[in-house]
Amino acid sequence: MAAALVASAVSGTLGMGGGVLLLAVLASVLEPVAVVPIHGIVQLASNFTRSLALLRNVAWGIVGLYAITMPIGAWFAVRVYEGAGTAWFKPAIGALIATFLLWDRFKPERLELPKWVFVPAGVLGGFLTVTVGAAGPYLAAFFLRDDLERREVVATKAMIQSFGHFLKIPAFLSLGFDYGAHAGTIVPLLACVIAGTFLGTALLKRLPEELFRRVFRAVLWLLALRLLVTPWWA
Repeated sequence: MAAALVASAVSGTLGMGGGVLLLAVLASVLEPVAVVPIHGIVQLASNFTRSLALLRNVAWGIVGLYAITMPIGAWFAVRVYEGAGTAWFKPAIGALIATFLLWDRFKPERLELPKWVFVPAGVLGGFLTVTVGAAGPYLAAFFLRDDLERREVVATKAMIQSFGHFLKIPAFLSLGFDYGAHAGTIVPLLACVIAGTFLGTALLKRLPEELFRRVFRAVLWLLALRLLVTPWWA
């Protein structure tokens, strides 16, 4: 619950990072079969409340280009998803987090891409959101644009991710996941991410930004390494 509150606050301020943080924590404490379905419904609440709070700033053209092909990627993901007991699952999440951190460290200041790139990007985004659970770091690379200001980036990215997380619900229902059996975990997390969306920005602004970023990266690196070594963890 604490991780959900912090993750939602982080995403509310930076527009990214919170979903990866929550995914890392859930992967460390839940059985693999439950991680992505629960993460998806919790992040749906987090992203959708954030997009509603910034609704006037959503770039609907980009949302449409990306969202129209996401179901294709999600459909392919359902075909290959193996569920519980997959040895690659936690290391894959660890690799995703490490990739996100390396991108955050070495990314170019600007990488202007034509908007039509969001169409093919949606296929891989839909695939990643179902199989690995978090497409946010992948999606963030497409938002280094001069034609979007900060609020537009946060709002548009949140709306796109809301659609992606929504797709997980029918996807995992078709795979037999019982959301009702996990209501005791899901409901408190929903309350925490909604609270984090509305309260996080005010709380985080009181922290020195540089200190926050250093601590955030350090915690993520520790979680990533923990997940990467899971197959060899005695």
